Formats: sequence, C-alpha cells, structure tokens
Amino acid sequence: MADMRTKMIKRDGISQLNTVKGENLLKETWKKHGFENLNSHKVYSFTANDTWKGLMGRMGKPWPEAKSKLKLKYAINTFDSQVEFLNGKKENTLAGLQSWQYYEKTPESDIGFTTYNKRIAFGLSAYHYFFEMLDRLKNAPIISYAGEKTFNSKQYHLIFVTWKDAKPHMQHDQYLLWINAETQLLEYAVYSLRDNYLKIPGYKAFYGSIKFSDYKSVDGILIPHKQIVFLNQPSRKDKSHLHQLIVEDFKFDDFDISELYPSSDIAKIGDKKLH
Repeated sequence: MADMRTKMIKRDGISQLNTVKGENLLKETWKKHGFENLNSHKVYSFTANDTWKGLMGRMGKPWPEAKSKLKLKYAINTFDSQVEFLNGKKENTLAGLQSWQYYEKTPESDIGFTTYNKRIAFGLSAYHYFFEMLDRLKNAPIISYAGEKTFNSKQYHLIFVTWKDAKPHMQHDQYLLWINAETQLLEYAVYSLRDNYLKIPGYKAFYGSIKFSDYKSVDGILIPHKQIVFLNQPSRKDKSHLHQLIVEDFKFDDFDISELYPSSDIAKIGDKKLH
C-alpha cells in the first residue's frame, strides 16, 4: 500500500514537537495563500481546459474526453458541485453532486437524479478538494513536520497530514505537502488514492502528486491557475505529467448557490465524505 510518510516520520513517529511545528507551518502557509478570506464567500466557478495524456491518462480520466473544456461550479467547504461539458460527447450536458447524489441534465431533458457515475463524481470531488486543500487539511487530526527536501534546485519544507493513524490504511488518505521555503506557497502535494474508481490489480500501491503554479490573487486568495498531476512522485520535467488543468475566469459568488441544490428533498451534509 502506498505510504506518504517520509523516512523521518517512519523513524521518529509523530512527536509533539513536530506536530506543533507542522501545525504552525501549515497555518502560516494557509495565511500566505489568503484563505482567511475564504469564508466570506459561498461559491466559486471557473472555466478550464483539462487534458489527460497517454494510456494511463485514458484509463484515469474522469470525463468522457481526454481533452475537455469544462465549466465547474462549487459550494465552499462541501462536495456539492456541478460540471458543464463545453465540448465532446456530452457537450451542453450538466452533471452534478448534491450530498453525494448524482444528477444530470442534457439539452433534451431536465435535471434528473440517476445512476451514480463514479468517474464524473470522482472528478468533481477531487478537483473541488484540490482548490481548497490547505483550508481542509488544516483541520486534520494528524499533522506533522516531516523534514526538508531539495527538488529542482529549490528547497521545500514537508508537512505530513492524515487521519486516524499515521500508518497507511484503507479508510483514509495520506498527504505530503511541499511548501516552498522561499515563497512559503504550497507548490506540490503527494497523496494516496485509497478510494478511486480504478480497481485494477495493485491499485493500492498507486499514488499521485500535483504541482500548483501560476498563482493569481482573486479577492485576496491565491488561486493556482495551472495544476499538473503526475503518477506517483512529481517529475522534474513538467511535460512528464499525466493530467493538466488550465484555469480561466475564476470568480467567487458569480452565481446563486441554489443552482447546486436542485432537489429540496435532499438533506445537506456539508463536507462529509458520504456516497
């Protein structure tokens, strides 16, 4: 099973000293990104070009197309979300999650709750989590400083984050955050993939990593407008990525939150990971 613990964590465990150091560093990074301004908003949206490369990309893509133009809408600190496909097989189709209940709307039909689409649901929730990663992870019960790393001539502080138990287990993911020592920004995150739709042999050993770049301030919050995903560890060359998301027109509160709650009969569950 993939294990995000560094040699330092495996050797020393989660000490009180490193817990405090990790929590303080994570809080400082959270502030540097401007996330104290997040709760002044309810929703955000953006248009994006999403590209998945190669055989693993074709296997792993959550959308029908390997190259997709998408309009995504999210309610902050929930998993309630929508994607509108702007090209390809599902062009002008809307798909969404409301309290983990899946629905679709096609050009020929109104919104209808239908069979749970594991791929699209995974894509919606994963992308949602990546944009709010620092804000969500700061509340995790296990946070520890995990050492330092030099990569591509840059120095990084490492923060290990998980739930329940530091050792790898199937119920919860592990994260290793790479904080650029000079800019104090989150530049990479390495993460396990315990719950995913690719139940291929040995899938427990796979993990992913994401590079956040092209940060732009939107209402005082730094938003990564370029996100590159690698299979397993980050590559020294960005072109060796599995998946790339290029963000356009990121806006807060540009639509009414009611759009993400088409059914009044479904109870709101916030950010609980239930499906």
